[in-house]
Amino acid sequence: MLEGANQMKLQLVNLLLFSEKRKDLVLLLEEKPRSIDEILDMLQISRVSLLPHIKKLKEEGLILQQGDIYSLSIIGSILVKKASPLLDAASTFEGNDYYWGHRKLDSIPFHLLKRIGDLKGNQLLEPGLTHGFDLFPELIDHFTESSKVMLLFSFFHPLAPSFSMELAKKNVQVQLIFSRDSFDRFSGDFRDMGEQILAKKNASVFVYSGLPLEIPALVAISDSALLLGLFNKKGRFEGQYLLGFEPRALVWGRELFEYYKEKSEKVSSIDSSGSIFDN
Repeated sequence: MLEGANQMKLQLVNLLLFSEKRKDLVLLLEEKPRSIDEILDMLQISRVSLLPHIKKLKEEGLILQQGDIYSLSIIGSILVKKASPLLDAASTFEGNDYYWGHRKLDSIPFHLLKRIGDLKGNQLLEPGLTHGFDLFPELIDHFTESSKVMLLFSFFHPLAPSFSMELAKKNVQVQLIFSRDSFDRFSGDFRDMGEQILAKKNASVFVYSGLPLEIPALVAISDSALLLGLFNKKGRFEGQYLLGFEPRALVWGRELFEYYKEKSEKVSSIDSSGSIFDN
């Protein structure tokens, strides 16, 4: 009996997962009941292509129809709520499956990997390794007009010193995490600017003492945007970023930053040999 119940549960989950149209439909109906015209308009598909999916979901008892209005059944509502994390994860990977399939995901802690669906809707940007914010002037506003910015660099980004200084001068609360290698470059080649940043009461600098490949290539979070760069499986950064604006993605990004900040040491000053850390 238990085996039969599990098979039925798996069958219903597969019914949702293995069709983009059915998945999008039930997620729409999870928000509220909708008319057929509203569904067609929001999903941007034809009535002919949608009706077979509606018929299948009705047959399985997952959606109900009253006149021209469709809604989730009690079973459908329970199933969608239980399956939502899995559906969101599938949506995150869809469209960027090659990117995700070739990234080092062990730099993301497991509790955040389980919530990878929070990045659903993020877009893939490819500005190139030696570029970044400079190719997206519209993205600059999301950071320079923010009240707080978190930046993590595991490789030395050529714009990191000047961009961080610009933010600090605008009284943005800035928190920076560098890998040991990137901080050595920062404190060596940009010593004066580093001291100016450290002198700002609204700026904090941290150094992650582990290996650079243990952390993401780049994490940048403002009040309204998340920019995430990951190494590929060979340990190289290919200059590709995921960009998101959804509140869930911002919370996810802040938690990722805080996770690595707790594993980093705060820099109190820069001296001729490198740095002195707070105990």
